[in-house]
Order: sequence, then C-alpha cells, then structure tokens
Amino acid sequence: MSTDLPVVSCQVKGQLRKRSTEERYGTHRVSIAVSDKKWDDFKGQVADAAKFLAKHEMELRKLMASHEATNAYLDFPLYSRLNGEVANQNDHLPRDLIRLAGRLGLGIEMAIYERDKDDE
Repeated sequence: MSTDLPVVSCQVKGQLRKRSTEERYGTHRVSIAVSDKKWDDFKGQVADAAKFLAKHEMELRKLMASHEATNAYLDFPLYSRLNGEVANQNDHLPRDLIRLAGRLGLGIEMAIYERDKDDE
C-alpha cells in the first residue's frame, strides 16, 4: 500500500536485516515521523502526536490493516533529566493521546537517552 504519511523507514517481513548473520525481519515495520520537536520537548512531542493521530486516523488504520501490524506503537525519544540534583523523572501522557492511540491499537513507548555531554 502506498501512503502520503511521512514515512521515515519501512521494512518488509522476511527482508534481510543483517547480512552477516542472514537475520531477517520477523514482522512488517514502518516508522512514521509524527513530530519534529526536540528530545527535551516531551509536551510538544505529545501535542504533535495527538494532532497527527486525530488527523490521520483513517490512513493509519488502512496502513496497519494492509500490513498485518501486530506490534505498533508511538515512540517518544526523550533525554534523561536524571543527574545529581534530580533523582526521579516522570512524564505524563494525557488521556486524549492514550484514547487516540488505543483506538488505533497503538502502544506507547518512551525511550530515555542519556544526554551527550557535548549537548549540555
């Protein structure tokens, strides 16, 4: 299926993943850009994701159905705020985003990365 969604990457089930080991993708995979916010702008990423899901709900349904999606999720890349002064990091997901993601059968992942010392 072709799509007008902003696809970042796409892999087909059975496609070669690692040449050295002959490992292949076990599922269809597609990565779609839903936000261009920085990794330290979680609220902005969440707002963009909610708008994107609401605007493209039908197209996403078609894409997931045509590719037998079994493991689909939103991925929020975030910089860790943990340091000597901050010992706990909490990031809140609003109900509306959870509701939209749930209607589409999407899970939600927050990938936490250590900030590169050069970026501080």
